[in-house]
Amino acid sequence: MSLLIGIDVGGTNTDSVLLDPTKSKDTSRGVLAWNKSNTTSDVSFGIESAISSLFEQVPDVKKDEILAVTIGTTHFINAVIEKDKARLDKVAILRLCGPYSRTTEPFTDFPSGLKSILNGYIGFLDGGHYVHGDEVQPINETEVLEHCRKIKELDLKSVVLVGQFSPMVKDHEDKVEEIISKALPEIQIVKSYEVAGLGFLERENAAILNAAILRFAKKVILSFNAAVQRIGLTCPVLLTQNDGTILSSDIASRIPISTFSSGATNSMRGASFLCMEEDSLKDTSIIVVDVGGTTTDVGVLLPTGFPRQAASHSLVGGVRMNFSMPHVESIGLGGGSIVRVSDDIVSVGPDSVGNEILKKAVICGGEIVTATDVSIAFNDTLYDDVQIGDLKLITNKFESSTMEKFTTEVAAKLGRVIDHLRTSADPLPVLLVGGGSFIVPQELEGASKVFRPPYYNVANAIGAAMSKISGTIHTIKLLPPDSISKDTFLEKCIEEAKQHAIQRGALKSSITVVEMSHDPVPYIPNTFEFHVKVVGDVDFAKLQKAFKFEEASTIALAESGGEVLKDVTEAKEDFSIDSIDVNEYKPLINANREWIINEIDLEFLRIGTYILGCGGGGTPYPSFLDIRHLVRQGEILKVIDIKDIKNYIKDDGLIIPVGFAGSPTVAIEQLKSEELVHAARCLSQYIGKVPELVYPLEIGGGNGFTAFEVGASSRLNIPVVDCDLMGRAYPTLWQTTANACLDNFKYSPAVISNGNGNTMIISETANNVILERVVRTSLTELGTHVGKVSSPMNESQIIAGTVHKSISLAWRIGKAVCLAKQELDIENLPSRIIDSVGGPETGKFLFSGKIIDVSRKLFKGHVYGEVVIEEESESKRQMVIPFKNENIYCTIRRDKEDEGEIVCSVPDLITVIEIDTGEAIGTPDYKYGLTVFVLGIAPSNKWTDTQKALDIGGPKGFGFNEVVYNPIGKYIEPVSVIDEYS
Repeated sequence: MSLLIGIDVGGTNTDSVLLDPTKSKDTSRGVLAWNKSNTTSDVSFGIESAISSLFEQVPDVKKDEILAVTIGTTHFINAVIEKDKARLDKVAILRLCGPYSRTTEPFTDFPSGLKSILNGYIGFLDGGHYVHGDEVQPINETEVLEHCRKIKELDLKSVVLVGQFSPMVKDHEDKVEEIISKALPEIQIVKSYEVAGLGFLERENAAILNAAILRFAKKVILSFNAAVQRIGLTCPVLLTQNDGTILSSDIASRIPISTFSSGATNSMRGASFLCMEEDSLKDTSIIVVDVGGTTTDVGVLLPTGFPRQAASHSLVGGVRMNFSMPHVESIGLGGGSIVRVSDDIVSVGPDSVGNEILKKAVICGGEIVTATDVSIAFNDTLYDDVQIGDLKLITNKFESSTMEKFTTEVAAKLGRVIDHLRTSADPLPVLLVGGGSFIVPQELEGASKVFRPPYYNVANAIGAAMSKISGTIHTIKLLPPDSISKDTFLEKCIEEAKQHAIQRGALKSSITVVEMSHDPVPYIPNTFEFHVKVVGDVDFAKLQKAFKFEEASTIALAESGGEVLKDVTEAKEDFSIDSIDVNEYKPLINANREWIINEIDLEFLRIGTYILGCGGGGTPYPSFLDIRHLVRQGEILKVIDIKDIKNYIKDDGLIIPVGFAGSPTVAIEQLKSEELVHAARCLSQYIGKVPELVYPLEIGGGNGFTAFEVGASSRLNIPVVDCDLMGRAYPTLWQTTANACLDNFKYSPAVISNGNGNTMIISETANNVILERVVRTSLTELGTHVGKVSSPMNESQIIAGTVHKSISLAWRIGKAVCLAKQELDIENLPSRIIDSVGGPETGKFLFSGKIIDVSRKLFKGHVYGEVVIEEESESKRQMVIPFKNENIYCTIRRDKEDEGEIVCSVPDLITVIEIDTGEAIGTPDYKYGLTVFVLGIAPSNKWTDTQKALDIGGPKGFGFNEVVYNPIGKYIEPVSVIDEYS
């Protein structure tokens, strides 16, 4: 026989299973033996005991019949979530960035408690690249060695290298690694490009967590191998990773962060395996409810058999990272949840006795009433299943009304989560797994059917045993016009990924492509980013050849090395939006009618500006972090109403618009220098006058925060006007309300700066279209991202040529989203957002569904493309949205052959929002599988009152002359935050 062992080491229980994969379609699902036991403080001994128990149940099985032991563990992610100083190390971070990113330091978006544990040293070094491959600055070896000296003095054990655009050009991280390895041969080095892809902060965050856990991970993984070998097995030890596939022990020891979400993934993969013969569950999504001793994880299992993934970013312990993980909702509900009965109320959790249930639960002779006690007391048939404690201890202990209220409370807790995860009103089947799932009632709101499969209590171990094998290719390639096409090169990448999977032990005939894209890199002609991922079943005949047996040392065999120590201390955390009552919050407006911006306001603006970006403008997140850092340092940010301008400027006073121009792809990787401040000061010197007020070029996306970067008290120290030039985001500098509403208005003179010693004054252009061309042409040579300050405007021009109260509008939208989250009313988020912009007269819900296709191409620096969203209902209608950086129009069609009906177009705002989070998705982040809804919002009437404005901002401005604009609704000017709260 060829057998597999799967083990899942959880915080409460360690589950194990011995499985014959050739009998997976039998009623036994190939399970020969299984075991569930409390997780021991020494995980090595716990694993050894679990495997021994399996062999005791099936004494005829020979140890040389075991092909592999596959382990999933939550210990690494738990160390981060619990902020455990005993398992986490301080880390040195060296950024190879030149002048960039210095205003947004490492750990900027870490919870302060975790930051205090991990922050060992921060260094900013010469180095890094631009998107086109040129060096920002060459590596300075002397500088690197000086940082090495400081790191050695601090006795740090791990260093993270983060080079700007290192996923594209690895040279600088590799070179600095060589220098450090010679100077500090004992130190562990994590190169960020090996951990994650483009997205500087998110990649850095992931690399930091990976480095912090390295020492502990290596110790634990070594103990896994030692435990297996002490049993007498000589098979490879594998670990499951976030996507349900397997890693060798060696790779997992170097990149343990890849295993962070393996616990939830194992449960869902195990659920898929256990129910694969159920006809009623084929070709449909399934809600998987995994109930443990302390918490319940709820996720969606797609018809592919893999979990539905979260958006392009994920959070672990409050840290944002840029690799996808399963979208799982967790609540404090489990078999050990403490039940409290008082008067007519029964509460369940969120606190729990956890793995001390055998000591503290009533059924085990303790004094704490748990969910296990109440569930078994009123259904003693569960006792045979659960086999815990003494049934007599809970017989007749509770009133019958207690059970009814308990059941209602558990059903309500789960019903809310299930409702949140559904993408339509249609009920979905619910599959219960996990050792604590017996506490769940058989009827749940939003469930078409509730059932537990056989071996439900060890589904996570089964999922580990039956993990698949993946192959991934992620590369950026220049394809000159006379070379192969991008489609041909994509096929080459697919074949290469398949070969990688086969070499790692995948069965060739089972391999399928699960991710595939070839996106153009803006402003770099004929250059594409290719990403391919394939997954296949294990070829059991090749498994042991693909994954070598790794013999542990004699010392490791003799000693466990796997004891999990804890040193958890509660640290005071920074402000969180969850700590306030959003509905009651009032912004600070001083006696001078100045709105003083704080962290709450910034959080609302972060959400609202991206929704107003209409898919473009770039994510505001890096700018949000920069401005939040300023606020935390005591900087003063002021916003004034447009009607108060006269109180701040002289007769010839100047008001300047500021913003960035360039690629959103670059913006997430090339964090800001002081481009805008350099440009503003240069323009001031050129015209001989000092600006007295500032406002954003566009409110949509990252540019919505740019005025704060210039106006902050440590920068130019001038107030920000509550207005902008678009009321949204547009792809070109000439698509502005000033260009549409003012006669012969020119944005020159203008200044652009790349923040690295390159600043250009454009003294005069014939018109704003020419200015746009000059800036776009210069971008390629300046790193494809520059700060831009345009010609100042006076009071009358501001009043006539800008969209008023746009900062107030973004704030209101963000507040609506935060309030919906706080009140657990994400289901009604579309209507809440529409209400925040003026109500049903102003906006409409257009569509909801799953993204099933995205295509992109590059033309003159802009990314053109099309996204297809399909309803998750029987009708299967589709919405098609063409975009040019921003969404242009949307069509609803019955099928691919149907031309469809255009239901909304520019200048109306078309915004795509992720259902699960309520946050906008930009066009660079459109990807297969995301569930979204689409809103149409009426634009400022300055875009619709004249034909000139419609020609600039409507379909014609994007080259779609055949599209006729029909307004989605009536524009209602937002209420000024300053007016409302003064």
